[in-house]
Amino acid sequence: MGMRTRPLYGLFTAAALVLVACGGGGGGTASSSSLSGVAATEKADPAILQKALGTTTGVDPIVESALARAGKTVDVQLALKCWKDNVCDTGHGNLTVALADGFGQNVWREVTHMEFVLQALSYPQIRKIIYTDARAQATQAISDMRSLIAQKVDIITTFPDAGEALLPTVKQATKAGIIVVPYISTVGGNAGTDYLSFVAEDLCSLGTQFADIDIQQLNGTGNVVELGGTPGNSLSASWQACSEKELAAKGAGLHVLGKADTNWTQQGTFEAMSGFLARNSKIDAVQYEYADGYLGGIRAYQAAGRPLDQVLTLRTDEQGLFCQWQQINDPNFKIFYSSGGGYQVRIALTAGMMKLGGVSVGPRLTVPFRMRQVQAGQCNPKIPAGAPVSTVVPDNVLTAMFPSGS
Repeated sequence: MGMRTRPLYGLFTAAALVLVACGGGGGGTASSSSLSGVAATEKADPAILQKALGTTTGVDPIVESALARAGKTVDVQLALKCWKDNVCDTGHGNLTVALADGFGQNVWREVTHMEFVLQALSYPQIRKIIYTDARAQATQAISDMRSLIAQKVDIITTFPDAGEALLPTVKQATKAGIIVVPYISTVGGNAGTDYLSFVAEDLCSLGTQFADIDIQQLNGTGNVVELGGTPGNSLSASWQACSEKELAAKGAGLHVLGKADTNWTQQGTFEAMSGFLARNSKIDAVQYEYADGYLGGIRAYQAAGRPLDQVLTLRTDEQGLFCQWQQINDPNFKIFYSSGGGYQVRIALTAGMMKLGGVSVGPRLTVPFRMRQVQAGQCNPKIPAGAPVSTVVPDNVLTAMFPSGS
């Protein structure tokens, strides 16, 4: 999807406040006194952990501390302004933090951007919040990173769709004294040396669980399709490799028909699935990261006049697909999902802030998750269709971001 126009003004008074996740911004290096309290670990509301992760057990203290800040009170109007403008001054603190996004052209990325803004605003030490969008272009991602280095930001969080192509620039940032924390998709190299830490769920476990669900649901026989995002991204490659390994080991009767990139868009998914449907008379399972994108997959089935008799395993959990599933009401169309993971940018920022506060941060922050099956009643008409079920951005902020509900 393309970026939406964001009509924000007049929605809230200047004093409007809401309980949301943490954040920050600013320029220069903070003194130790200004970072007072940043190093302290915090306990999150179990309801927030359950919503985001699907579990309350096995949560790393830094991960929990990040999600705990979802209860902090911030200025909603300022959050919306920061989200809209891409660069904003919070009016307090002296740190500058940035989200260098490899691709921002869908609702999931826009909601993730707001997760970052809200997290940043919960930190009084942060003055400036910067957002960049490379639009799936590796050269632009490198240029964005170099610009942030030149601006001498303090912390860079990044979803590096460009993968290892970005590593030399990440090393340059680290050498310049900037804390860099990739999340979800890796840049390769050595975490803890080339950059502070890598935040992600266990993507190999995700792929393995996709395969195990297919093996169980299909009784070990059938045809499987693998869909990925932008070409060459490490997120797709990671789970796909482990899914294929599990299928080879335990699902001798399951055949992978092939894989296709979708650029994490509905149109890309429509085109990919249309191709598979044209070439194959029987597709029993589809594995994919992006729930909202699979609305394009449904369109492909409808255009081909084919029933949605399949097991769909997903990483993300945009509720529009779940609403559509509820309307289709076909017991042979089963959806399983883990967690949208947009809140992982919060963990990346908190890891950076805690590092500035003197906390030892390990090279890997693993985010726990639990696969869940979509059930009737999960469609929430109060929030936009593209919003992840697992987001900790409050409903009223989501409505303000997408007033049309789309």
